[in-house]
Amino acid sequence: MVLINVLDHVEKCYSNDDGKIIYALIKEKFSKNQKVTISFSGITSLNSSFVNSAFIELLEDYSFDYVRSNLNFINSTRQINSILKDRFTFEANRKKLALA
Repeated sequence: MVLINVLDHVEKCYSNDDGKIIYALIKEKFSKNQKVTISFSGITSLNSSFVNSAFIELLEDYSFDYVRSNLNFINSTRQINSILKDRFTFEANRKKLALA
């Protein structure tokens, strides 16, 4: 398991560019079949641009089940948990509808 502390790699979690940095770190570890834990220590909230670029983009390369099994989050707030859950649920349902 690899621990990625978000604030070790970006100063803030507001832009697509910030998200892309985290995405690249996760994708590198996934390509080596490593599980990743993301720490939001010191972060109180995220916006959808960051979440989409950092995490939802992973669904273009990996199945929802793979991401769910290999990506964990720690040191998060209710707001962070809510936005992550909402965005992943929306995308998973969207993909199911597209396959139907």
